[in-house]
Amino acid sequence: MDFSINPKFADLPERAKSIARDILAPRADEYDQEARFPRENFEDLAREGFTALTLPEHLGGRDLYADPEAYSMVLYELAKGCTSTAMLFHMQSSIIHVLTCILGNPEQSERYAKAIHEGKIFASHASERTSSLHGKMVMDTHAAPSGDGYVINGRKYFCSMAGEADYCVLWCQLGEDDDLSRSLYLFIASSGDPGMKMDKEWDAFSMRPTRSSSMTYENVKIAANDIVGNGGDPIRPDVLPKFGYGYSAVYLGAGGGAFDWVLDYAKKRKLQPDNVPIATYPPISRQLGEMKIALDGALLMVRRAGWLMGAQGAGAAYGAINEAKYAAAETAAAITEKAIQIAGGAGLMRHYPLQRFHRDARAGLIMPPNTEKCLEIAGKTAAEGKAGALMT
Repeated sequence: MDFSINPKFADLPERAKSIARDILAPRADEYDQEARFPRENFEDLAREGFTALTLPEHLGGRDLYADPEAYSMVLYELAKGCTSTAMLFHMQSSIIHVLTCILGNPEQSERYAKAIHEGKIFASHASERTSSLHGKMVMDTHAAPSGDGYVINGRKYFCSMAGEADYCVLWCQLGEDDDLSRSLYLFIASSGDPGMKMDKEWDAFSMRPTRSSSMTYENVKIAANDIVGNGGDPIRPDVLPKFGYGYSAVYLGAGGGAFDWVLDYAKKRKLQPDNVPIATYPPISRQLGEMKIALDGALLMVRRAGWLMGAQGAGAAYGAINEAKYAAAETAAAITEKAIQIAGGAGLMRHYPLQRFHRDARAGLIMPPNTEKCLEIAGKTAAEGKAGALMT
């Protein structure tokens, strides 16, 4: 395995690190405390050209997802500044990649790329109440032909950027066929449609700026040229993993951000009468070592999954993506907890980022596929020799 990043993307992780440090991190606590959508962050990412990174080159992008490993390193660095912004950036970047590089026809690809260059924001709403992790994915949100287009009715949960995005990509069943490998489509809806209604205000324990409220759809109108691809395309093995893969890098970034912060804190913090950095105390030094080794190990698993996806295709990377998700989520949660223990009372203060990183990392344990599902898939992969779909 060659973990070197394609030279054409070599500048991006360092640029992401600078953006995280200079732009995202200074705003992160305010966004978190107010549970406010990070619109200014998106505007700055657009000015830096980052929101167009996953567009194809002929449409003004850099086709970043051609190198999934490089893409994951960009997410990882951004998440160390603001985990919620990195997650929303991934959600938009991955769906735009799918729309413009894989499923969209030339007219659609050009139109959606133009919207991105104009600073428009795309959300992807897939989660359903009936999406059990112990059976097949089913959809209560249905589309039906109407006039020269379609209408959508239903309800979705954990709709990131609810009420904030300009366009919503709705995962819907078309017709009465419950086999989603034939009937699941992507529909592009304008957020200004009066049939789109947001439920209760988003007030969550973690990932607060994502604004992931539930949404209801009542006769939402879809133009005929805003249904993308063919039936079942969103869950094709070369498509679906592209959404799940980025979660690992984002949540591990929360752990990486916590480690960077507490390492700097431990190198500067001195207790009297010793008057030496607490990082030199053997118990703390040992904990820092445990965190560093765990972080590096999980990061290697994320990069391995990206390398495999790039070398053999997304379908072949199912198992590795699942294992990376488990390792990243568990590692981030453990690292942020240790970081708070090292920092002591300072780790609980809202004006320091550790408590935010810790809360955000906890979300990684339950975001599909949750850690129990990851273990189940890993066990089946070991026993049967191949991994099933991560979200079906």
